[in-house]
Amino acid sequence: SRVTAAKAADDLLSLQGVQASVVLYRQGDGVSMSGRSLGEINVQLILEKLGGGGNATAAGGHVPNCGLETVRQRLLESIDNYYAT
Repeated sequence: SRVTAAKAADDLLSLQGVQASVVLYRQGDGVSMSGRSLGEINVQLILEKLGGGGNATAAGGHVPNCGLETVRQRLLESIDNYYAT
């Protein structure tokens, strides 16, 4: 569920060296995502490229009619683009 994904994303931030996290999960006809950051990484900018939104430290969204692997690849591309700018 959305709440479980948000909690998992929050919990990942407690791991040493983790500055941001994104949890992807199947929901309905597509894939939903929940992103969290400690503040140095803007997860909103990363997830906006996948149709999501939020703010710099908490963002989320849903990609309809898409599989988990496709969304994962798009997320990795968005992360690469974030660091390239």
